[in-house]
Amino acid sequence: MLSTIALYTLVPLAAALLSGGIAAVRAPGPRLTSGLQHFAAGVVFAATAIELIPAVLERSPWVAVAGFAAGIAVMFTFRHVGARIERGRAARGALGVPVGLIVATGIDFLVDGVILGAGFSTEAQVGVLLTVALAVEYLFVGLSISASIAGTLPTFVVALLPAVLAVLTIGGALGGAVLLGGASPALLAGVLAFGAVAFMYLATEELLVEAHESGETSVGSVGFFVGFLVYLVLSELIS
Repeated sequence: MLSTIALYTLVPLAAALLSGGIAAVRAPGPRLTSGLQHFAAGVVFAATAIELIPAVLERSPWVAVAGFAAGIAVMFTFRHVGARIERGRAARGALGVPVGLIVATGIDFLVDGVILGAGFSTEAQVGVLLTVALAVEYLFVGLSISASIAGTLPTFVVALLPAVLAVLTIGGALGGAVLLGGASPALLAGVLAFGAVAFMYLATEELLVEAHESGETSVGSVGFFVGFLVYLVLSELIS
């Protein structure tokens, strides 16, 4: 099982590496970036609605409520800490490298790995589909973070940073699989509920916010629903 999970984690790692390479050579324009971020947010929302939430409700709804509440507290605490780091750096005049964003992304990628490990512990199909969602997520989150440091750090750092952060996903997935391999249905429900919050936070507070800032268009907004539809079709084909 661990070797299978490790193999699947190479997919989002490859997507992160690709995103860094694209950003290092030439990042896409604002409108295309907005459309792609809408598409990624649709895929992430679909993974939450189709895989995580049903798996949670089938096991222990009340434990899931606790896991969801914990996810809200943790994710917005990370947001607050990241914002404080950036404000402190700005006050000291240390502008340029978005340390808060990098730290928050690293934590998010680690949590994603734990959720992926929990998904495989729940059912192989859930793990496979979550891998697809993470690959799409990492492609566009990686583009965003690499674009944010382009011009302030060496090109090789711009190209490799998303992949370096994605290594945390591998560790999180393997650790999650080991710790949750024999977990009770209630514990798995709590972890997956926590993961649902992490996924929705990424889509609403990162991808969609950045998409709107990049330049909102009606065509770009359609990308959200196309992403949801693509994931829905994939889930039916794989099931």
